[in-house]
Amino acid sequence: MEDWESLGAEVGSRPAVATWAENEMQVFFIGTDGQLWDTYWDGAAWHERHAHGGDLAGSPAACSWGADRIDLFARGRDGTLQHRAYVPEGWQAWESLGIRVDGDPAACSWGPDRIDIFVRSDAGELLHGWWDGHRWSFAAQQT
Repeated sequence: MEDWESLGAEVGSRPAVATWAENEMQVFFIGTDGQLWDTYWDGAAWHERHAHGGDLAGSPAACSWGADRIDLFARGRDGTLQHRAYVPEGWQAWESLGIRVDGDPAACSWGPDRIDIFVRSDAGELLHGWWDGHRWSFAAQQT
């Protein structure tokens, strides 16, 4: 591990990474305490970890569709898909997106105000969720 740097965290999940600006990246993970944590790189140094709360399981997903915006997704211990966003005013509270899942989400964005999420439902289906700038929609994908 000569070329690797320890960030000193007790990690209980696979990390997720998002970037919203040049020379900046934010790393998210679920700690052994079930909370979501992050640390970020500002182009020069890593910053202290920050707890985001939540009662989460599995691994998180993160994406950004523009400057000063990051969206986080994770499976709650209650089996629902949870969402939290960073907006210019700061972090919003965790919210349930109202669907039951049995897997870890994957998320991406291909433009402003657009997010796509893929996750396995509690019925074993591949679900596709999307934000169109106004509301969330979900549909099962034919596999």
